[in-house]
Amino acid sequence: MASSRSAGARNENGHNRLLGERLALVRASKGLSLAEVASAAGISFGTLQQYESGARGVSFGRLVEIAHALDEPLTALVGDVFGDSPSGKADTGAVLRFARMASRLPRAKLNVLVAVAREMSRP
Repeated sequence: MASSRSAGARNENGHNRLLGERLALVRASKGLSLAEVASAAGISFGTLQQYESGARGVSFGRLVEIAHALDEPLTALVGDVFGDSPSGKADTGAVLRFARMASRLPRAKLNVLVAVAREMSRP
């Protein structure tokens, strides 16, 4: 029984981490700070930081508030986080760093970057 319980805890921690990475990615891609989103969601900076790091699980009600603060549908935040396959997991950090850099670009340069990315993603 203990083995099953510890496997469940590991799975939950993994889901918390993946959801936290998604929250951080969406927030950074919008150019929003932790403080801005935390304030809009009615939570503390530290709590949002713990959610994003995966150190703390997010309740459903709180996730709805965060989605509203980010002006995103809940499904955009959850996405495939709860799927069995962690495909793309290794790339999340790189995507997050890229989103943070892109959020600081002037609009004209960001448009060029989006056009280049669109071209590069074509088969």
